[in-house]
Amino acid sequence: MKQLLFLALFALLSWNLTAQITMPQPSPAATITQNVGLAEIKVEYSRPSAKGRKIVGNVVPFGAEWRTGANAATKFTTSDSLTFMGKGLPKGTYILTTRPGADAWEFIFNKNLSSSASNPKPADEVLRVSVKPQTLPFMVETFTINIGNISSSGATLDIMWENTYVSLPFSNYYEEKVMKQIQQKLDGPTQNEYFSMSQFYFETGRSLADALRFVDKAIEKGEMFWILRHKSLVQAKMGDKKGAIATAQRSLELAKAANNQDYVRMNEQSIQEWSKK
Repeated sequence: MKQLLFLALFALLSWNLTAQITMPQPSPAATITQNVGLAEIKVEYSRPSAKGRKIVGNVVPFGAEWRTGANAATKFTTSDSLTFMGKGLPKGTYILTTRPGADAWEFIFNKNLSSSASNPKPADEVLRVSVKPQTLPFMVETFTINIGNISSSGATLDIMWENTYVSLPFSNYYEEKVMKQIQQKLDGPTQNEYFSMSQFYFETGRSLADALRFVDKAIEKGEMFWILRHKSLVQAKMGDKKGAIATAQRSLELAKAANNQDYVRMNEQSIQEWSKK
């Protein structure tokens, strides 16, 4: 019994010695999310602290590309296109690195998500812009990225650490997109939407009159042989064989011009069938 207790105690002590000890990360991960205009922006990075060290120009040397944080490369995601210093950045996720300098900081957006500051590839670079750093009248102990100075159409991407503050302005020009949405509402459903509505009413047998009304709205936006073919079927089912034949003949002409033999064959068969007394 004593031997069993000894073995059990030894196993417990051995497990305690080998178990992994969980400690706080010295540079904890952080994520910021902010809506600017029509864009949702997310920045994922790590936050080292100065801990009495000289940072900018020393720990973060001038002239070298930096991952802009610690542990892993910083990721920048935008759900809509942005404009930085007159240069466009399409929507997507990027690796964000910086090249600090005494007189200017470069911000570099890279589309290769497996890259980092240690192996940048110029071919993967999407955008590079520079801005002048500023000196803060106070000390920022922990590296901080922020999105500030927010307006309806823009903001700034801000970096703060030690006594250095770098603020990069950007814009999301939403006015043109909103005007396009408004115009689309004023114009009503698109041709394909009218066509789909007509198909729904026709195939479910809800209302042939509405199916005809919707397909006519689709045709008002342009004659397409497949839409005309659908109208001829609606007319035929409503008992309007004369109208169905006329519509099918127009569909046949356009199908021949497009060299679509399937619709040529279907229209010819329908015209022949509907022409029978």
